[in-house]
Amino acid sequence: MTGSMVMATGRMAGKRSNAYRAARRGAVRRTNAVRSDRRGKVMAVVLAAALAWGGFAMLTAEPARSDTGATQVISYIVRPGDTLWSYASSITPAGQDVAETVDELISLNNLESGALRAGQRLIVPAE
Repeated sequence: MTGSMVMATGRMAGKRSNAYRAARRGAVRRTNAVRSDRRGKVMAVVLAAALAWGGFAMLTAEPARSDTGATQVISYIVRPGDTLWSYASSITPAGQDVAETVDELISLNNLESGALRAGQRLIVPAE
């Protein structure tokens, strides 16, 4: 026998009818549509929840308050031999930590370290 095997239905084995394939494609499309529809609903619920949470957070948030007024500053030119510690100790009120003043000077001047060079201009709090 040379040829394909024919089933009792008259079709060749392994061959599917066009109607079967069309029905199958429709089933796949419907399944994908259901998945897409479900995914859309889930995304809508997640988005609604995020918006509700964000709105609630905005309504209950308190505005930032600044209890301190603007700090008055003066300019100081660094002289040879000056250090942040020596300058900070000269302007730190008695009983307060000099290290805190050094940190404030570093922050005010955006310094990467405590090293100074002669001629450098520092912004320091007015006494």
